[in-house]
Amino acid sequence: MQAQTGLDLKLSQCIDHTQALHSIYKPLFFRHADPDQRKALELLLDNQSNVQVFDYIKDQVAEFVKCRQPTLALFPPAALEKAIQEEFGDTSSHDYGVWVYYPWSAKLIHLLDEPAFTEVRTNRNKHKITASEQALLATKKIGVMGLSVGQSVALTLAMERGFGELRIADFDEIDLSNINRIRTGLHHLKIKKTVVVAREIAEIDPFLKVVCFEEGITKDNIHSFFTDNGKLDLLIDECDSFDIKINSRKLAKSLGIPVLMEGSDRSTIDIERFDLEPDRPVLHGMVDHLDMSKYDSLTSMDERVPYITAVTGVETLSPRMKASAVELMATISTWPQLASAVTYGGGVTADLSRRILLDQLHVSGRYFLDLEELISNHPLQPSQQKELQAPGEAPLLSTEEAEKLVLKHAAHFPEGADVLTEDQLLQLVKAVSQAPSGGNNQPWHLHDHHGLLHLLMNKKAAFAYLDPDGVSSFTSLGAAIENILLEAARLGLETEWALTPDLAPDHIAWFKFKQGYSPTPLDLQLAAQIPFRHTNRKIVTREELPETDRFFLHTLVDQIPGAQLKWVTDVPSIQAIAGISAQADLLRMFIPEAHIDFITREMRWNQDQVAHSEDGIGIHTLDLSNNDLIGIRLLRDRRMIDFLQQIQGGSGFKRLSMQQFASASALGLISTSKNDLTAYLNGGRATEKLWLGAASLGWQIHPLNVPLLFFYKNNHEHCFNPTIESQLHQAEQKLRSIFGSEEKEELILMFRIFKSSPSPERTIRKNTQKIYSRGRA
Repeated sequence: MQAQTGLDLKLSQCIDHTQALHSIYKPLFFRHADPDQRKALELLLDNQSNVQVFDYIKDQVAEFVKCRQPTLALFPPAALEKAIQEEFGDTSSHDYGVWVYYPWSAKLIHLLDEPAFTEVRTNRNKHKITASEQALLATKKIGVMGLSVGQSVALTLAMERGFGELRIADFDEIDLSNINRIRTGLHHLKIKKTVVVAREIAEIDPFLKVVCFEEGITKDNIHSFFTDNGKLDLLIDECDSFDIKINSRKLAKSLGIPVLMEGSDRSTIDIERFDLEPDRPVLHGMVDHLDMSKYDSLTSMDERVPYITAVTGVETLSPRMKASAVELMATISTWPQLASAVTYGGGVTADLSRRILLDQLHVSGRYFLDLEELISNHPLQPSQQKELQAPGEAPLLSTEEAEKLVLKHAAHFPEGADVLTEDQLLQLVKAVSQAPSGGNNQPWHLHDHHGLLHLLMNKKAAFAYLDPDGVSSFTSLGAAIENILLEAARLGLETEWALTPDLAPDHIAWFKFKQGYSPTPLDLQLAAQIPFRHTNRKIVTREELPETDRFFLHTLVDQIPGAQLKWVTDVPSIQAIAGISAQADLLRMFIPEAHIDFITREMRWNQDQVAHSEDGIGIHTLDLSNNDLIGIRLLRDRRMIDFLQQIQGGSGFKRLSMQQFASASALGLISTSKNDLTAYLNGGRATEKLWLGAASLGWQIHPLNVPLLFFYKNNHEHCFNPTIESQLHQAEQKLRSIFGSEEKEELILMFRIFKSSPSPERTIRKNTQKIYSRGRA
């Protein structure tokens, strides 16, 4: 035997020192403000020359105060710095919080103390896990048997803080072959799996309680594992010993403890709710025929196969696992597992654990989450839960229907109109098609009868949930009227016309044209903008709206009988109205009928839908960031919406609304004196006149009418519960007060006006042949 060299001796000493730390997994806590603990920390640092110190307490405090005051992110950095100093108060930074020492790695870390640490560390769980749910999970005790898949489960549970106490059991040490699926470092070789997992949890969250059963589960300690310091709330079985699987379930059944198991092959999930079904057979009855008392005496794999296959279900194994079963103890020595499957299974198991403990899942049974089947080269089966999709094109008004309607009311119309050229007619029809409409529903139809042009409502396209009594469609038809008058003037046509309120909602107005009109400069200025006017939803840097531009837009609205225009320009008022609008947008999502209407009637989710229907709002036209577009797409999920409502959430969607309002140079409100539907037709004319005038000055318009339409429904349909009814009434009064709008005024259009480049994408318009027809000669 060779004598030891100096290097050999040093290595031996280092190995002995390292091995002395092999069983340690609990960190040490030092509170600097306590004199005794401060002295102990000083002694530690004197005796340990290689300690690594990590002190980022100020950064943690910054996170803590931001968790408590999320709006600090909106203020200048000085506001955050002030909040940090207030949190420290008179406490020195070294006295604040707790110092945590990890003996196995000689690392000393300065942390927030447990309450603040927990609040910050779980902040990003919200609202996937609500605050009340997080508090409930902190009272739960979970036992995990087996630390291959079990390691992934335990660490995921720890990261989510899905327990108050975790008991982990495994007799084995980390071997090199384990690292194909267990996430750990080579420095953990030959250390107990329980110690490795406990250390990793402590390095994630030193305040979590972890109890190690380093001998695994035995006949001697199984009762302690299940009941010491209180009964388990959930048993997670990931062990390899089939006798332990069965015996632990029998005990769990007797104690009323639910059991959860995930097999990494095909992510086979077993859930046994012994807490809800006390008479439920163990492992779904698959092992009832076996005598488990004989299992310990069995010495060969051949003898144990009937027990193993009863649990695993050979017929349901994946093809590769079936092949591995044949090769077992021939070319391979144990059951294969992959890191991807173990990681996937750990996440799935942690998710199910949370839902069981929160009483959100009550099922028992065996389930398969096989990725190779879910995502494969084979044709997929139709989903059982289809997303809501936009319908096809709204039915059109036929020539026969239009002609019949006009003939029915012929006595109401004049005769002797000039016959227009085909080009003039088509120009007028095109101008109508370019008018704005709520949800781009395009509720108009033009019918030419002996030179008299009739504007009809296509009722099949109107009367959506947020088109109560057709008021939004009547406003759109008023905008169409204004486009007819302006385009006719541009074409040199003198127009005689009249509204037909007695024939509404079928017949709206008639138009009689005569050649030889000389348009005014204002006619030409506004008519030139008809092809370019569009809704713009961009978020930009705020610019002031000059008084001269406001005055010009006022003069346009004042030309329409009974129409008024009011402005709000101060930031606090704009913010207050933004809050009202954001709440209305959320209400639209929370009310199922309104949500379905938005998803299926208004929105178009892809270009095929846009091309097919030639109406609605294409998602590509919304001027949104990629992040916000994803958010809009998420709105199709009714379950997500229901949960948002449950937690009174939706702040992400509110954020978008608030940002849009914040970029407004001003908010405008068009109203009319209360009347019949003429008020909405005239309001539509005023809307279009203002919009075209704004476009001619380079200003962009974004209509914000959802609150106004909810106010109308609330006042006329009385269809909401008392709470919503009261909220809407208060919101309306607040909005009217801010704008200085009297109760007698009918609110037609609220909008934001701002400077921006035009939107690159516009909502589609129906082919003119679909909205125009000609009667008999």
